[in-house]
Formats: sequence, structure tokens, C-alpha cells
Amino acid sequence: MTIRELHHIIPKASKTTIPEAVTENLGYRKLCARWVPKMLMDDHKTKRMGSTLKFLTHYAQEGDEFLDSIVTGDETWVLHHPPESKQQSLPWRHTHSRRTRKLKTSISMKKIMASVFWDRKDILLVDFMPPGATVNAAA
Repeated sequence: MTIRELHHIIPKASKTTIPEAVTENLGYRKLCARWVPKMLMDDHKTKRMGSTLKFLTHYAQEGDEFLDSIVTGDETWVLHHPPESKQQSLPWRHTHSRRTRKLKTSISMKKIMASVFWDRKDILLVDFMPPGATVNAAA
């Protein structure tokens, strides 16, 4: 229920009194929902739990050597930007020198997908997907 809806129910209360009563007297506050990448079904949760238990078992048996064998990766979009802004390229000049001109550049909206793979010691691979290419199970 919103403050506005409460004000329609209790029209004699002022618009400043209602928020005070809700927050201070009743102890309510606005909370943002927690973002999760996707909702997991019970079978997904079970598979993750099984994988976690396997990892813990291997770690208990092999120790840090097991951690050296783990490789993980992620993808991210990389935006293309101009290499240098006007502010960044200001030269040192005498106050009486002629002003130089620099064309205003616009930020490019082009982007490229970068895939990065690493282990616990180092980055193993950084790969940029060619423009127009897609990644699917067949590729």
C-alpha cells in the first residue's frame, strides 16, 4: 500500500504525518528487491549442491593442488570510446598563445563481447568475439 492510498483512506491526516507514522511509529521502510540473475528450480539447486559437495570432497583429498586445476570464465560487453577527451588532451601553452582547435568526438555506441578465462594464478585467455558473430551450443 502506498502513502497516497493511505491518504485516501485517512483524508484528515496530513501528507507529512502519514510517512512519519509509517516509518517512525510502525517501523516500516522501503526496501529494494534483491536482484538475482534467474530463478533456480529445485532440480537446479540440487545439481549445484551436488557439484559443491564434489568440489569440497576433491579439495579435502587433494588440497591446494585441486584449486590449481579449476578454470573459470565470464563474458562482458566492452564499449568503444574515443581514445582521448578534449580535457585529457589539453596542451600546456602560454596564456597569450593562439588556441588550438579540436573537433568534438561522440562516444561510439559500438560494443564487442569479450570472454575472459582464468585460474587462481593468472588470466589464461581474453577473446573478443567478431562483430555480428553469435555463440550457441553448435559453435
